[in-house]
Amino acid sequence: MKEVIISELGKLVGLKLQDAGRASNLFWLGFGDIIQIIRKGKTQESAEYALHIQCSWRITLNNKIVVASRDFYSPSSEWDGDIEKFDWDIQGNNRFDERIKTFTKDKERLKVKKIESDDVGGLKVFLSDGYKLEAFPDSSEDDEQSEHWRFFNRKDNSPHFVATGLGIEKV
Repeated sequence: MKEVIISELGKLVGLKLQDAGRASNLFWLGFGDIIQIIRKGKTQESAEYALHIQCSWRITLNNKIVVASRDFYSPSSEWDGDIEKFDWDIQGNNRFDERIKTFTKDKERLKVKKIESDDVGGLKVFLSDGYKLEAFPDSSEDDEQSEHWRFFNRKDNSPHFVATGLGIEKV
């Protein structure tokens, strides 16, 4: 599994990080050239390559966590309301939304330097300036619903490369 992942995601080496964000608790990153795609009948600009992560992950710099998956569920530093009324899924409310904005502020300088993987679908993406993204599957589920992350190319519309509890799938 390790070699297959490194080979497939090796396409990112040398490419620029274009953007990062979330859809609920799915963490997405865009790499490569900005291309035009048609989505729901509308033309949009998007990065050519997408990495969608649904397992635990973190971005580090100099042995410090910059932003991580559990940040979805913590209020931003601007939150001043009652914690019982905190809704993590509202855009801008949580610590992830706050920290990812800071991380991507100067994204033009960030390029993929190297990819590493392990035998259970774990992934390390080394970026310039010392940043590192790590995704580590954290579930023993091994069915078709156990997606850890997926990688795909929006430009050529090829099958998605998906790491699951069952191994690698192309869908």
